[in-house]
Amino acid sequence: MFALQFDQLDRQAELRINPAHLRELAQQADSSILPVHRQQLLTQDDSLLWLNWSELSDTVEEIQDKHLIYLGQVQGADQIKHYFSYRLTEPDYFIKQFPSVLLKGLRELLPVLSEAESFLANVAIGIEHWHNTHQYCGYCGHTTYSKLAGFVRQCSNQECAKEHYPRTDAAVICAITYQDKILLGRQAQWPENRYSVIAGFVEPGESLEQAVAREANEEAGLTVTNIQYFGSQPWPFPQSLMTGFTAEATHPSIELKDHELEHADWFTRSQINELVGCSQLILPYKYSISRTLIEHWRNS
Repeated sequence: MFALQFDQLDRQAELRINPAHLRELAQQADSSILPVHRQQLLTQDDSLLWLNWSELSDTVEEIQDKHLIYLGQVQGADQIKHYFSYRLTEPDYFIKQFPSVLLKGLRELLPVLSEAESFLANVAIGIEHWHNTHQYCGYCGHTTYSKLAGFVRQCSNQECAKEHYPRTDAAVICAITYQDKILLGRQAQWPENRYSVIAGFVEPGESLEQAVAREANEEAGLTVTNIQYFGSQPWPFPQSLMTGFTAEATHPSIELKDHELEHADWFTRSQINELVGCSQLILPYKYSISRTLIEHWRNS
């Protein structure tokens, strides 16, 4: 299964209304807090730098509730553990105090993180990115402030007082096949020889299936049928929900209509095996739903 599918996190949304209680939970000796800065995570020796309350307070001048995000709890074999993230405004003091600490992106860390850690880090950087990009109210332009353990930002203008909630952009990704071949394409900015299945964002008023059909036509000039849901993956680059599908093309002729793809072609299983073996074809990362869709077809 692809990454970011950990399902044992209980987010306990009902606790978000009580910041004092959450602060008490964060101060428990076995609670863990993950420092985050602009979609980057503090790491030490290629491991996430989880801190307890005491370690965080020794480094941060003042722990502020507005920067403390409650991720939820995980029920272990013999204990319940609470997880938080902390939004850093100035990470330099961490790096100065811990010379071996580095800021790294989740894409770089996913291959070495556990299932649980990759999921928690995904939630942490997703909510942190939302805070960074929603500092002002979209209705009146006044500043917003964090509430409900970081899962709501409210306008500071009392005449407006609009509440803003974290957004997730819906996207579709689809393995399109024709007879015994699969469609793979590449964008010009990708690394050389990198290919993947088609994907795109869902437009307003559009169903997921309609988005699949539209993207197939726009990117490759294909008409598709038998659109079937495959699975989904939260994708924190920066804040998408990838909904995976399979579909069958009604004809093999490819036309790059919107020029989003630099090149696209049909590949047989044997071609993929041969090209991957000699490094002339690079498939998506193993932890991605795009790679899983390809592997599902290759092994079917």
